[in-house]
Amino acid sequence: FAELPGPKRSTELFKMKLDEFKKHIPLLQTFCNPGIRDRHWEKMGEIVGFELKPAPDTPLSTMLEYGLQKHLERLEEIGAAASKEYSLEKALEKMKVEWGEMEFTFIEYRDTGVSILSAVDEVQVLLDDHIVKTQTMRGSPFIKPFEKEIKEWEETLLLIQDILDAWLKCQATWLYLEPIF
Repeated sequence: FAELPGPKRSTELFKMKLDEFKKHIPLLQTFCNPGIRDRHWEKMGEIVGFELKPAPDTPLSTMLEYGLQKHLERLEEIGAAASKEYSLEKALEKMKVEWGEMEFTFIEYRDTGVSILSAVDEVQVLLDDHIVKTQTMRGSPFIKPFEKEIKEWEETLLLIQDILDAWLKCQATWLYLEPIF
């Protein structure tokens, strides 16, 4: 193909257009970030001096015509922060889903007619893991938009831990004393 002028010219033209498009990729990555929320669009609008949030049917060419390349560095910072916030938000949602599927197992204790809590290892491992994750997330500088929600989640997990510890302690005492009576 290198010897034929038609395909060579087409290839060079295509490469030139592709190279021209490549310089817009960082901007596209920022705008197409799934973590971008209204608060991020507002910050970006403050930087560029006009409302920037596109409508669902806004073509890419319109966004590129705004001349946003000169603000790229600051827009990328907002996009990076949005990504980190998004990952924290998704991690919190995942933890809540995992707890939605968690079930406690009860078994009947001998022939007493009393059910006792059994096989809590999986629950305790998940609980410990989520408490550590939640406390780590709370230390992130990107948790600000979800600070109240993550604090409530941590309090819920700690309450579950306290209740489970008290339950198991009471149950162990009962199991110890039950044969006496």
